[in-house]
Amino acid sequence: MQTSHLDPLKKQLRALQTAPPPSPWRRISTIAVGGLRAIGFDRKSELLLIVSSAGRGVIDCRSGQKVARDDGEYYENEGFLEAAGIGPLQGQTVRISGLRGGGLPVSTSDGWSVSLVVLDWPINDILLLEPWSFLYGSLYGKPAIFHKIGSESELRACGFSYTGKSLVIATSSDVTVFSRDGG
Repeated sequence: MQTSHLDPLKKQLRALQTAPPPSPWRRISTIAVGGLRAIGFDRKSELLLIVSSAGRGVIDCRSGQKVARDDGEYYENEGFLEAAGIGPLQGQTVRISGLRGGGLPVSTSDGWSVSLVVLDWPINDILLLEPWSFLYGSLYGKPAIFHKIGSESELRACGFSYTGKSLVIATSSDVTVFSRDGG
């Protein structure tokens, strides 16, 4: 398969340094989570459910604060990519993404998107694309404005909240939370 037309883009991506996201995004916190297996957002808020080998937790992505914790083992419905909520998510079933598959939203209603690129396996470069930009845009005369906000070898999940106001990167050992106003 001929891919030489992608060489300029590959060169550009390899030269990118990991940096904080552009405004209006801001890094809220990085929370240590040993044995992280999956995460999932509440559909109506910025609450993030985390499932790990040490139980479940809920983080408010607006503040980065833990708002609930259950240290009991939890594996129920993981194969169905669902987990039962705790604390403020009690009584809800949350769709999760992690070791067993699944996915979080990769774009917002106002055009921000996130892309994963693997140029040097097993490293996943996490790119935040500005509104209405495209990773391959420069090949087709379209906008291609993106920022490398992470580079991870143990990536579990990455994506936006359903509201588009939060963005998370989850690895086997932590969750990095970004937030913004609007969305």
